[in-house]
Parts: sequence; C-alpha cells; structure tokens
Amino acid sequence: MPDIKKMQRGMSLILMAGMIIAVVLVMTGGSIFLLLYGSENANEEFVNVLGYATNVSRIFKMALDFSPLGLIELGLLVLVATQIVRVALLAGFYAKTRDYWFVGMSLFILAVLIYSFFFRK
Repeated sequence: MPDIKKMQRGMSLILMAGMIIAVVLVMTGGSIFLLLYGSENANEEFVNVLGYATNVSRIFKMALDFSPLGLIELGLLVLVATQIVRVALLAGFYAKTRDYWFVGMSLFILAVLIYSFFFRK
C-alpha cells in the first residue's frame, strides 16, 4: 500500500506543477498579447492573420522569441505533455504491480498521445 500512496502523491505533484507552469505561460502570453493588440478593433481577418503554429519546434521557437501566441501555445503543449508524463508513469506503476492488461492499455494510450503530439500534420 505505501507504493500506491507514494505514486498518488508523486502524480498529484506532477499534475499540479504542469498545470501551474501552463497557467503561467498562457497568462503571460495573453497579457503580452493584450498589451500589443488590446487597443485594436477585432475584425474577422484578425484571427486569420495571426497564424497559429502547428508543430512543436515552431512553437518552441516562437516562445523563445517571446511571441504572445508562442507562449500561449507552449502553455497548451505543457498541459498535453503533463498528461503524457502521467500516462507514462501509470504504465510504469502498472508494470511494477504486474498488471499487464493496464500496462498494455497505458502504452497504447501513450503511443496515441505521442503520435498526436509530434507527428500530426
């Protein structure tokens, strides 16, 4: 039983840290966005002109340049990455407890998450 409590405690810390980092990134990006574009009138073309990044390397580059949208998108990626870490830890925990059905399910979910994270078009 102590392993389960230890795993739950570690999992909650990872989820909380990921959420806090994501919130800080999104709030920072949103604040910069409002400082730069807050006085402009919103029109239909406004959203289309901004251009959203669709791959991880471009999002990191935009975030390192302190692009508001890059920071917001990086925050969203941190939320997804937090879930990937959670599923990977659960797979390891299930492997340790020799519950191979859940190991297989966790690895399948992990593969789908990683594929959607890195290899989507």
